[in-house]
Amino acid sequence: MSHTPTLIALLITPLFLLALTVAAWRFRRNLGAKLFGLLQLLSAIWAALAIVGLQLPPGPLRLQVWGLNTGMSLVVAVVWFAFILRYTGRDDLFTPRRFGIAATPLAIGAGVYFVAPFWTPLVSQVEQVARPLGTLVQPSVGPVGTVLGLYVYAVFLTGLAVVIEDAVTGNSQFVGQALALVLGSLVTILASVLGILGVPYSGYPITEVALAGQSLLWGYAVFGQQFLQVVPAVATIGERTVFDELDDGIIVVDESGTVTRANPAARSYLGLDDVVGGTVDPLLDRMGSSSVTELPVRFQLRGKVYRAKNSPIENWRQERVGQAVVIQDITTLSGRQERLTVLNRILRHNVRNDMNVILGKASQLQQRRDDELVTIGDTISQKADDLITVSDKALEIDRVFETTEVKQIDPETFAEEITSPLRAKYPDATITTAVSADSIHTDPGILSLVVEELLTNALEHAGDGPTVTVDISPKNDSFQVVIADDGPGIPQSEIDPILTGEETDLEHGSSLGLWLVHWGTKSLNGELDITATAEETSVTVTLPNMESAG
Repeated sequence: MSHTPTLIALLITPLFLLALTVAAWRFRRNLGAKLFGLLQLLSAIWAALAIVGLQLPPGPLRLQVWGLNTGMSLVVAVVWFAFILRYTGRDDLFTPRRFGIAATPLAIGAGVYFVAPFWTPLVSQVEQVARPLGTLVQPSVGPVGTVLGLYVYAVFLTGLAVVIEDAVTGNSQFVGQALALVLGSLVTILASVLGILGVPYSGYPITEVALAGQSLLWGYAVFGQQFLQVVPAVATIGERTVFDELDDGIIVVDESGTVTRANPAARSYLGLDDVVGGTVDPLLDRMGSSSVTELPVRFQLRGKVYRAKNSPIENWRQERVGQAVVIQDITTLSGRQERLTVLNRILRHNVRNDMNVILGKASQLQQRRDDELVTIGDTISQKADDLITVSDKALEIDRVFETTEVKQIDPETFAEEITSPLRAKYPDATITTAVSADSIHTDPGILSLVVEELLTNALEHAGDGPTVTVDISPKNDSFQVVIADDGPGIPQSEIDPILTGEETDLEHGSSLGLWLVHWGTKSLNGELDITATAEETSVTVTLPNMESAG
């Protein structure tokens, strides 16, 4: 066979590899770039030693260079594996101690090849053959050399598996990088297998030649796929950091029921330290459950109240491969809900009943002949009415906002049903409607509460004989409900807190009514806008058409 292509490949390989070394230096501040640069530099030395060895005549020096060349291939394997772990952000799998243990056999093997390449357990027999290509070394690998070779392939397969897993389960933007990295590595790995098999013939430097193809594929990754600029390690480490620092407990369980991950919060909540690698059963016992798919909504443990929920984990083929269990400490929330329940009961029964008693006494005062007592009775009656109004609105909020149910609504029918009772209640007012929306999809109960509150507020505070309009119109995939009146307008001191979501003192029922409108709009994923002047007030509620939002 012609040796020209081989020589050309061997000569240009160090140049390609040095070019990648320079590129890595440019991005040296990025994660994994320094290791990538070191890998390319050592690979260039490896290829250069092969070129030098071919030019030497048969003899001890040629064998020594061959030993350096072979030992350098083991050093390259160590650095390659270190780079893969750094590139994928899997440093946590191999701590410095673990990595040191894994790399020790290769490091010792490289040292033996450097110092004593003729050691019989390493190389049982070695021949030197002069060919037109140069002086070739044809070794017969000994038992130690065989073990080292198998170990090298195990290291490469492990590293490739890590890259492939990241490409399959991670962000799609890294697929091009991973493909180039895997194919480039496979070119060299497969070439080394062919070299062991004596293809094209024993001693041919096929692995070093394959480095040229590897460098081209890796060069594509660097210059075509932002290989050293955007690396998956940042996302992986970021996800791991978030996972470890979340206040919520997270447990990952595979389909066999084995716990594969558990963050510190989960271990703390359940009072179990060493759970990874074990069965999920002890964790389920703490939660009072027998299955990951049937978790209790709430459970108590060591004086705390927790909420648990699960969600399936699927691979890229949308096959379920496990379950993620999220545990939240809701002790404070549970106590607050309990207090709200008690306060709600007091508001519903005690306060309202007491206000009715007060109203009865105020009515007695209003019937007295003493003008001063009548005035006092009027004041007491008004304040009692205000408190009952606030109580009723608070109860309405609690009732309506418990659930959201989307239905199709006919806007014209809706507008008529809302305005008809108000026309009868406020006969001096003029209420007009304008409907241009054909159909809307939202929660009718919450929408009715919002619109009715806005209309009632306008009718009560817009002055004598007010004119109020209701306009329901479409707006892209949303719709707008505009309530306008010719009254003096809502005080800005009441508008600002509602629009900014800040707390404020409730001076009268209308303030709570505006909060009701604000909360109702938010619960329907809408937006609220209030424009008020001395002559008019306009409130615009923009809501998504929930069918379109899908």
